[in-house]
Order: sequence, then C-alpha cells, then structure tokens
Amino acid sequence: MSEHISKGRMERSAAIEELKVLFGSVQSGVLTDFRGLKVSQITELRRRFRAQQVTYRVLKNNLVKIALRGTPLQGLTPMLEGPTGFAVSKADPVAPAKVAMEFAKDNEALKVKGGFVGAQILDPAAVGELSKLPGLDGLRSQILSAINAPVQQLLGVFNAIPQKFLGVLEAQAQKLGSKA
Repeated sequence: MSEHISKGRMERSAAIEELKVLFGSVQSGVLTDFRGLKVSQITELRRRFRAQQVTYRVLKNNLVKIALRGTPLQGLTPMLEGPTGFAVSKADPVAPAKVAMEFAKDNEALKVKGGFVGAQILDPAAVGELSKLPGLDGLRSQILSAINAPVQQLLGVFNAIPQKFLGVLEAQAQKLGSKA
C-alpha cells in the first residue's frame, strides 16, 4: 500500500514540475471556464487555438496552485475555481486572448476568467483589451513599415535631385536649340 502512495506522490510531484516548466516557458495565457460547451464546440475551440500555435489544456486547479506558489503568476490562484482551461502561447502574447475572446462572442458558454502576459496578471476586461491589439505578425508589419518609411522618403529625395538636374539640362538644351 505504501508503494502505491509513494508512486502517487511521485507522479504528483512530476506533474507539478511539468506545470512549473510550462508556466515558466510561456509568454502569455488565458484562463477559461468552459462549462456548458458541447464537445463539438470545445473541439472547435482547440482547433482555433492550435491554428495560432496556442496550447489549450485542462489542468487540475490544485496542482496549478502548488506549481504557481512563490512565482510571479501566483496572482492567478483566485481564478482557479471550477473547471479551468488554460490557453498558453510561447510565441504570440496576443494570440490566446484574441482566440478566446472571438470564440466567446459566438459561444456565450465560454467565460474568460482572466489571464497573464509575462508576470502581469490580467482580469477579464484586460484580456478583452489585449485581444484588440494586433498579433505578433501585425506588430512586426507595423515595425517594418515604420523602419522603411524614412528610408523610402530619403530615396525619394535622392531620386528627385538627379531628376531635377536632368530637367534643368533639358530646359537648357531646348533653350539653346531654339536660339540656333
């Protein structure tokens, strides 16, 4: 019997360590209450998350509370009541919030409990605001546009100088041609 108990404790410790690694390696996450969703709806939700490279898992609240103890994400503990789905992203910090909020618009049974970005804990309203931001690809595009704009303007100035010079030369040539 004691062998069974120690094996259970080892499995529990391993699960807690796995959760510590998981939460330490992600940029952001959203916690959801999925009660009331049909299996087909949960499958669709998982598909949408997967398409954005977001992992969606249902975890045991007690194990998560232990794993988060003493970490910057300990503030998530009050949100760990009832069934909790965790959508976490290692790449795009906006993706979990964006997918969860879009899905919740069409499926009222999905409730967003809160979330986090880095060590910042977010309430449901903040998750909604986060979801309105452009994703990682959109931000990259905006940054590249901001970087390219001055270079394009400078090239335009450099191109304008020879064009104006050629215009002056052509005008002089026409002037000289009309005198002859």
